[in-house]
Amino acid sequence: MSESVARTFRAVVSYDGTRFSGWQFQPRAVTVQGEIERAIHAVTAATVRIEGAGRTDQGVHALGQVASFTLSTRLEPERLRLALNFHLPPDVRVHRLDHAPDGFSARFSARWRLYWYLLAREQSPFSRDRAHTPRRWPAIAPMNEALNFLLGEWDFRGFTTQPEGPYGCWLTEARWEEHPLGLRLRLRANRFLYHMVRIIVGTSLEIGIGKRPPPAMGEILLGRNRSAAGPLAPAGALYLAAVGYLPTWPEDGGPFESEAVPWAALREPTWRTVDPEAESVDQGAR
Repeated sequence: MSESVARTFRAVVSYDGTRFSGWQFQPRAVTVQGEIERAIHAVTAATVRIEGAGRTDQGVHALGQVASFTLSTRLEPERLRLALNFHLPPDVRVHRLDHAPDGFSARFSARWRLYWYLLAREQSPFSRDRAHTPRRWPAIAPMNEALNFLLGEWDFRGFTTQPEGPYGCWLTEARWEEHPLGLRLRLRANRFLYHMVRIIVGTSLEIGIGKRPPPAMGEILLGRNRSAAGPLAPAGALYLAAVGYLPTWPEDGGPFESEAVPWAALREPTWRTVDPEAESVDQGAR
């Protein structure tokens, strides 16, 4: 058995966010971060603070959240992963656990985050708190036309309730697509602002039912006024699907291999609105 030395670990985590008050630790609330830290203490007797790539809000789920933490233990990563899962509740699972390279941070080393939002055509007890069923079914074509206005690097303060900046985000993917339940939104960016995805969804749905024309999305973006955007969509249909790093990790693309994208597609932008000190800090997309 190897000596106990302090090492940085990185993990791929999934969770059903329904009963949690979000990812981030809160002293008097049940959170995903708190449950993982409790499991680490149960296995190693160590008190550690873990870091997540995205700070998902109450009710938001994750398929490929990434967490990192520093720990002194003789346990190899796979044995530690199995032990953590034994102590974790059934709505949280660690799918991958590895030693991380020096300087790795789940939050600050991330190059992109991918979020999904699911729309269901019909209400079902099996999709409750996991997909949103709008009162009127939206048309996909105008919604995708509207999303094209958001691609690139912009000031997204019109799509957030965040009181302070920086507001710059670099959006590299934005599209609605057909899904077995109905429709799925895919948004990929270097960072997201508080409530950003859910406000984009609420605005998209108004466009999809003809309440607004597609160019309204660009007008809200340039106007930078939250009150001009659509309503906040429900949290339970939002998923942190994957997080990207360079070099690529996990090497196989993680739990959703098809979500891996060529790094050449994520070229450096030709102009910047993002604060370089904060460009990889995710505020939650919640």
